[in-house]
Amino acid sequence: MATTPSQAWTIARTRAGDASRSEFALRCLFAAVAVLVCYQFRWEWLRYLTAEGNLRLDALLGVHLQRVAFDTVLWRGQLYRYVTACTMADVWCGALAFLWLPRSSVAKNLMVLAAFTLGLFAVNIARLSFSDFVCAHEVSWNLGHNVVSGVCYFLIWEYLMWRRRINAPVAVA
Repeated sequence: MATTPSQAWTIARTRAGDASRSEFALRCLFAAVAVLVCYQFRWEWLRYLTAEGNLRLDALLGVHLQRVAFDTVLWRGQLYRYVTACTMADVWCGALAFLWLPRSSVAKNLMVLAAFTLGLFAVNIARLSFSDFVCAHEVSWNLGHNVVSGVCYFLIWEYLMWRRRINAPVAVA
């Protein structure tokens, strides 16, 4: 029995969709493993850089934190320690699985990773400083830090899914 062009297109789309779903599931698995591996490292150099960037931007915004250790600051009598989650190293490690495109050259993938790394660092410093600024103006920590962080994580996820959509191979019947 012969298939019509619309049936052929549906069959090709279904097969492409199945492949896309299994690739997505595999990337999610790689991302989870990458995040687990990420937390096996201390990231002290990144915690220092994150604290430094945050301290400097906060000072520009009129929020004055006092550094008491390479990864710890004092503000209004409360100590705050920059941990791995504060650096977004976990986000970076998890994003690797979604950023790397096997169809692209190694050089292009490395350029994308470099740009993403710099962008993620800048977004993270802005996130931390915005949170500090709003908390300094009597907004609760839950709203000023946790909600702002959640919005940032969501926007990063949306960016990764947008890249996935624009780089998806076109199924041809």
